[in-house]
Amino acid sequence: MKLLSKLASLMLILCLNQGLVKAMQPVERSVGRLKISIDPRMELLSTIQLLSNYPLVNRDLPYSKDVLTYFKSFSAHDAVAMTNLGLQLGFAYDAPVGFMLHLSQLPELETQITFSDYLLSRELNDYSAELEQYRKLIKQFAEISNFNDFWNKKIPFYNQILDMTIANMDERDLIKTMEDYYNETKDSYNIIIAPAFRGGYGHRITDTDGLINIYGCLSTNKLKDDISYLSGDNILYYVWHEFGHSFVNPLSKKHSDKVASLSKLLEPIKEQMARQAYSDWETVVNEHIIRAVHVRLVELNIGSQQANEMLRGELERHYIYIEPLIEKLKDFERQRDKNQITFSEFYPELLNVLDSLQK
Repeated sequence: MKLLSKLASLMLILCLNQGLVKAMQPVERSVGRLKISIDPRMELLSTIQLLSNYPLVNRDLPYSKDVLTYFKSFSAHDAVAMTNLGLQLGFAYDAPVGFMLHLSQLPELETQITFSDYLLSRELNDYSAELEQYRKLIKQFAEISNFNDFWNKKIPFYNQILDMTIANMDERDLIKTMEDYYNETKDSYNIIIAPAFRGGYGHRITDTDGLINIYGCLSTNKLKDDISYLSGDNILYYVWHEFGHSFVNPLSKKHSDKVASLSKLLEPIKEQMARQAYSDWETVVNEHIIRAVHVRLVELNIGSQQANEMLRGELERHYIYIEPLIEKLKDFERQRDKNQITFSEFYPELLNVLDSLQK
């Protein structure tokens, strides 16, 4: 009986420990319908990227140096090697981030949402087996490196990042403003702050229940007392830009034949777009339309001076078709207010603008 009692106690301890491991969840806050978090999946990804040759991470932050010091003995792990390989084959920028969003939380890190066609097209060798191998290696890295211990030690630090970020936000309801403009809505809006990232990536994930969840996975841009955080201006930019991809990108897919027929418009700006990692014409169309919408949101909600400054910046970055798109969006706004037309319904009119430019 004593032996059985000891075994039962041991099993209880193991279950409790397992429960503690399974409790690894994002550190998060909610601001209206906007959820702002730091996610263990993104911190695991950026850890491996920091150890690799991946260029799109910030190794100069105090936090990044902590990561490199803590995990330096695992720099030869296969997950790091496969990250380097993926970089050579084009699995970079938004692709690794989108990949992680399709996985469950640690420690399971299982594929919980079927990979999108877009993600598979960005995959290492166009074989889904490569993604499965990468997933297993990342999970293995987390296990052998005790990533869970590092995460738990850093939770107070992550809370400080979120507190400082929210303190820098104004009272403008960014989600309502954006939804009112498009006259459409999504099921959830999520900003994931990844301190070691460089830049930001927008994703639209439809979960197993059919709910549309949109994400902005963003780097920090401010530093105070060795704590990096995201400024209110950057949150505004990313919500209106990165979340805009979730309204616009599916429409270019839906009208892919029409978009493809306009591809001659890429030629005058091909090199400049490629330098911004936009070598695909459909992506360039999306960027033009999203940036045009963003200019209108700024004009309507912040001011003409700021909108004009943004427009000048976009023209300097060679978004040469943006001005006629902006003018057409004014037609959309009138029809939306008068007839409740949605952005999706109006979208073909924007393609007609590009068609007239090509002709």
